[in-house]
Amino acid sequence: SEETSISDLLPLVAAALNDKAAADAAKELAAAREERDIPRKVEVIRSLNNSDDEDEDEDVVVYSSGMFEDGQYANNTNLWDVTLEQNSSNICRLADLRDCHICVGGGFPVASLDHTLPNNATFEGWINGEDRRQGISGDACEVSFCFCPHTIWLVILIHGWPREAWEAVIQEDDYDQDDQHVVHFLVENVAEQYPDATVEFKTVAFVAGNIHGALKRLLPPKRKEEVRADRDRRNAENDPEIDALYDFVARAMRERGNEANVALFAPQLNSIMGFLSAMGVDRLGVNDELIIVAIATHEQLGDEGLRAIFAQFRPDEDAENEDDEQQDEADNEDEA
Repeated sequence: SEETSISDLLPLVAAALNDKAAADAAKELAAAREERDIPRKVEVIRSLNNSDDEDEDEDVVVYSSGMFEDGQYANNTNLWDVTLEQNSSNICRLADLRDCHICVGGGFPVASLDHTLPNNATFEGWINGEDRRQGISGDACEVSFCFCPHTIWLVILIHGWPREAWEAVIQEDDYDQDDQHVVHFLVENVAEQYPDATVEFKTVAFVAGNIHGALKRLLPPKRKEEVRADRDRRNAENDPEIDALYDFVARAMRERGNEANVALFAPQLNSIMGFLSAMGVDRLGVNDELIIVAIATHEQLGDEGLRAIFAQFRPDEDAENEDDEQQDEADNEDEA
């Protein structure tokens, strides 16, 4: 009957209403959480830099974001590192890189990638070579930016720029010639040649000493205790004497006129530091003359020059290594 059919439908109607109410409640809860979290997020957003309000009624384009309190002290424990999560619905084109800003507190910009803004803080960028890529697989190109006065760092990945192309740019070492900014090179040169290239924003790092207040107020007590313990443990494992030697060698190389980009400079520095370690020099004041000789030799003769010095000063050890290699070859022949 009609009465029976209606009564049969009532439970279904009630269930549907309950489901809708539950779904609406879940949406409201998610929106409330998002609104609560926005002021505590580090975000990379896109905004037109033309001083007009033509986009004021449009939605804010958020490319990547990360919770401030989810960060951690970086390898350099003077930095607080926040990992960013890519917004899958908003992918940044490389051609739009200049319109991007690092924001906190819901949209307050702390750094801009627009090097043409008249009042923008100066910043520099460089393409990272293979030895500096941390946990990066595939052919994506890693680029780092440092916003002066050395307070904020940003790491991005560029997808769609062929590996052989960006490796060639590193070797040519001229992408910043005539004071050309790296952002200008990426937007005007690379994006022009590879219009489908996109940007993935990976990490933003802040100088910890400049954000003590934020670290105290935004980190939950247990989280604060954990990250401080990890920082202190790693600091105890570091040798400040080696750090001082590293800084001295790098500064001396630059002062002698080495203007190589970071991707080329880092392997050169590591070669000299490896040589000094093999020679037993692990701090300043041990053999400063040898340090200067090593820098000058590598400048003129490269790694071959350092190997020649090592063979001259440590012939016994060099001979032992050669004997070990010959013994290994003999053992391999016997096994065959």
